[in-house]
Amino acid sequence: MNTFQFFNNGFGRHVTPQTNQPHADAWQALSMNHEIINKDGDLSKSRLTGWAIVRPDGATAVAALTAKEIQTGDTRTRFEAFADELEQWDGSPRIFLSFSKAPVPIANLFITADLRAVRICAADGVETFDHTKPAEGEVGMFQRNIEKLKGAKDA
Repeated sequence: MNTFQFFNNGFGRHVTPQTNQPHADAWQALSMNHEIINKDGDLSKSRLTGWAIVRPDGATAVAALTAKEIQTGDTRTRFEAFADELEQWDGSPRIFLSFSKAPVPIANLFITADLRAVRICAADGVETFDHTKPAEGEVGMFQRNIEKLKGAKDA
């Protein structure tokens, strides 16, 4: 299974019809406006914001998507969600997504299959780091914030 198929199995197929063209289906899921349940309980359409974690058996997202198969409405920050997921790692692959209003390009879609090469996928690029070692030197925003949370739990 390639990255696009993995993404579509856990997330994409729940938010957009599939056409058996995994790269095009992933692009559609990442770039389209989605039905979101807003704070008033009304439906609106919006691009994805916040974060999502795609697993082999489904996904979790902060956005209140109408897709019943995706666990939605999580209130953690993206750093808290990613840190928790990494601390509870069971060895199965994940895709960590950080959304802004800009779509995540499919070129930035990567599977994390090993804690030594965690990849956070975002619209402006991919941050890769080794979660098994303490951060040294210049580190990216995700690694720095995830490590701060890890340190706070260890204290």
